[in-house]
Parts: sequence; C-alpha cells; structure tokens
Amino acid sequence: MLTWPQVKLVLLAGVGFFLDAYDLFIINQVAPMLGKVYYPHGGLPPKWQDLIKAGANIGCVIGQIGFGILGDAFGRKFVYGKELILIIIATIVTISVPSYFSGHQVLLWIFICRIFLGIGIGGDYPMSATVVSDRANIHRRGTMLCFIFANQGWGSFTGSLVTIVTLSGFKHRLKNGHPHDVDKAWRVLVGLSLVPAFGTLYQRLVLPESRKFELTKDSNNNTRTSLPEAVTPKKGAGVDEKVTEVDSEASPVVRPVDAAGERHGVIASKKAHWQEFVEYFSTWNHLRVLLGSMLGWFLVDIAFYGINVRICFHFLG
Repeated sequence: MLTWPQVKLVLLAGVGFFLDAYDLFIINQVAPMLGKVYYPHGGLPPKWQDLIKAGANIGCVIGQIGFGILGDAFGRKFVYGKELILIIIATIVTISVPSYFSGHQVLLWIFICRIFLGIGIGGDYPMSATVVSDRANIHRRGTMLCFIFANQGWGSFTGSLVTIVTLSGFKHRLKNGHPHDVDKAWRVLVGLSLVPAFGTLYQRLVLPESRKFELTKDSNNNTRTSLPEAVTPKKGAGVDEKVTEVDSEASPVVRPVDAAGERHGVIASKKAHWQEFVEYFSTWNHLRVLLGSMLGWFLVDIAFYGINVRICFHFLG
C-alpha cells in the first residue's frame, strides 16, 4: 500500500497526465462544433481540421525535448510548474479567440495556440514522471508510475463524458434555432481543463527539489558523494526482512537490499557524457533493452494518439 505522502505525490503528478490527455483529445469533440459555427454549410476544410488536431502533437515533441533538457540542467524545481503555466496561458488564449473572426482566422488562431499547448503538455510528460521517480523508493516506483500514467485514460474518458453533458445543457437552445450557442459549448469544453490546472499549480511551484537530485548535482560539482548507507540485512534474514521502507517524499534514501552485500543509492562520481552514452549502447545487450523500451512506447503511442495524426496520411495522398 502507498503511504499518504506517496498518494499526494501521485495525485499531484497524475493531474498533469489527466490534463495532458484531456487537452490532447478534446479537440476531436471540438472540431465538429467549430465546423457547425464557422462552416455551417460544408463543415471544416479537411486540411484545417488535420492541422488543429496535429498542432498539439507537434508541440509535444518540442516540449518533451526542451523541458527534459532544462529539468536535467537546472533542476526539477526550477522547471516543474512552468509547463503547467504554459498550458494555462495557451488554454485561456484559445478560448479567447474573437467570435467575429472568419473561419480560417479562428482555425489559424487555434492551431498556433495548440502548438504552445502541446509544448506545455510535452514538458509535463517527462517532468511529472521524473518528479515521482526521484522521490519513490525502488519497491514502489513502478506502482506509482503506473498510477500516474493511468490518468491518461481517465482524462480522455472524462473529455468524452463532459462533452455529452455540456451538449445536453445546450440541447434545448439548439433545437429552438440557436445554433451559434455551439460556439459557447466548445469554449466551455476547452476551458474546463483550467479547473484542475489552477488547483495544482501552487503545489507544483512550491514542491521542493528532491534530495536525490541535489546529491547528484553536488557529486558533479564536487567530489564523490553517497547517499546514507542502506540497511544491511542480517545474515540468514528473509527477503522481506531486507527491506526498510522510507517515506518517498520526505527522505532521499533508497534502502532496499536485493541481495546480500548489494546496496542502492550510490551517486555517480562524475557527470555522464555523450561519448559514454554511445559506448554503453554500442553493446548489443544494452542496445536491445533501449530499443525494446522505445519500440513498446512507439507502438502504444501510434494506437493512443493515432486518432490525431491523420494529417500525415492526408498530405501523403
């Protein structure tokens, strides 16, 4: 079972993954509404529809690389919360598009905003996962990461459910000859993501730097540094007796001992370099683990996000 500090950490990071999925997939419900308002006779032009759906995915690639590098260079505390601010700003600007704009102007506005939204979403992926991983002990890390990633499914599901409820609220007006009320409905759907975003923003901004990261930076700037000693198991003790659980948020110590004499928590004595990275993965045993992980994620993302990337097939003919 997770401790209360671990639960709070999972909720804090999980809201980010919830918002990421909600913001990425809500455009699929919003697109037909935009066609109803700004293109009442022919619907959204296919190219524009594909662009506004792909905009956030384009930004995600930029955000994942950019925020990931910044998080390693300046620390998780320096970066965490900034990506959520970008998401909030992009969402507010998106729903603030003037209603008197022409259809093409509205779609261009939304496309640009969703690129910046995607940058924020892309930044949240590595940061939320890393913040949890840095604070989790080795026997709870997988469980906690599973919990926060599961929020992606809940975010997508909630977007569809909220769409049904919102359109039900406008049903009477739409039947009575007020089709332009759909313009209000899509803004409500997009803007609802601001509620959990503002709810967790402060907690992200004040989240302290993890002790593990601080010790790692100290070891890079000074000399070899080690975390406090792991608990050494007594001779003949069972596996369950070899583990001393620590609070994942309050303590930097990773104390499980998998085998006699094997300790966790030693910080690298020097900073890693690209040359060492290439040398390490030039060995097939190491490379196949990396390729296996990458391919797994790649195939999952095709299935999970493929609904938003029809643009590729459209432009290929």
